[in-house]
Amino acid sequence: MIPVRHKWLIQIEVTNACTNACTNCFRLVGHHTEPYFMDLAQIEAAIDSLAGFPGGIGITGGEPTLHPDFAEICHLMRRAVPREKRCLWTSGFKWHEYKSAIRRTFDRIFYNDHRDATQKHHPMLLGVADVVADPADVEALIDHCWVDRRWSASINPKGCYFCEIAAAMDMLFDGPGGHPIEPGWWRRDPAQFDEQIARYCHRCGAPVPFPAVQVSHQTEQASVTNYNDLRNLNTPKFRQDRVVLVDKTFSRSQLQQWAQDWRPWDHLGVEGRTKDHSELYGPITRLKSKLARLSRRLAARPSVPPAETRLPQASQARPWPDSATAAESTEHEPIPAAPL
Repeated sequence: MIPVRHKWLIQIEVTNACTNACTNCFRLVGHHTEPYFMDLAQIEAAIDSLAGFPGGIGITGGEPTLHPDFAEICHLMRRAVPREKRCLWTSGFKWHEYKSAIRRTFDRIFYNDHRDATQKHHPMLLGVADVVADPADVEALIDHCWVDRRWSASINPKGCYFCEIAAAMDMLFDGPGGHPIEPGWWRRDPAQFDEQIARYCHRCGAPVPFPAVQVSHQTEQASVTNYNDLRNLNTPKFRQDRVVLVDKTFSRSQLQQWAQDWRPWDHLGVEGRTKDHSELYGPITRLKSKLARLSRRLAARPSVPPAETRLPQASQARPWPDSATAAESTEHEPIPAAPL
């Protein structure tokens, strides 16, 4: 795995409450009987624990604006995090209520209302150890996981995690929790996350080349291990017959076929995110934002890290998007699946 200290972002998942219940939600929304809301003291501790982290710091959910103390969360971010590192993921719920606070607080807003019917989510509950027969292939696929290379580490009420999917699974499946929320936890070496890796990577579907399903589709796929646990938990989606059991293993040739042009991170559909900066704030604010960002970048030069701290090109953290509302980048060359 990529060391957490080299990842481009760490997310603070302030709630798993959401206005949507998309198929194959990456946060497993729709499977929780009751949502959680991190208390402000814990959110403040999470923010403070990331002092010195070189990447971005995100506020996400669920839908973060559902948190009853969202305005205070914005204040905590402004107090402790440089503006250029503050990020927000939202579907736009309560946008008009919090627009002013969001504009003052966040430099990058990743806005996705999930209304584009062509958006697709990869099935994270299709556990790689369940559906890939050869243990060597399982390990190779996990070692090449695109989530580890492209997405974030996370903090939720149960602690700190090397991976946002592991964090979501630990919350849903009542796991033992992550590392304590304490200063510098993100400096830990990969070996110090071995317990999380062993517990969740093998039951995760992220490494499996598999056709994604549109978010508006009514059912999601789960392999045997996850299906049985969802049944035992009697999750809302399970009760609604929205979970389909995949009780089979896929051949190497089938996986290789699916791996052709496989881009599970490119999930935003034909339209992409539905609002750009002008639509969110208006064209004048967009121009001011661009000028302010340019000024900060010029003031921060040189910004290229020393050569010895850079990641190899194949696993390099994602560069910051240029637009404050940039869509998930689709300009990268595909990360090939592990050789099978």
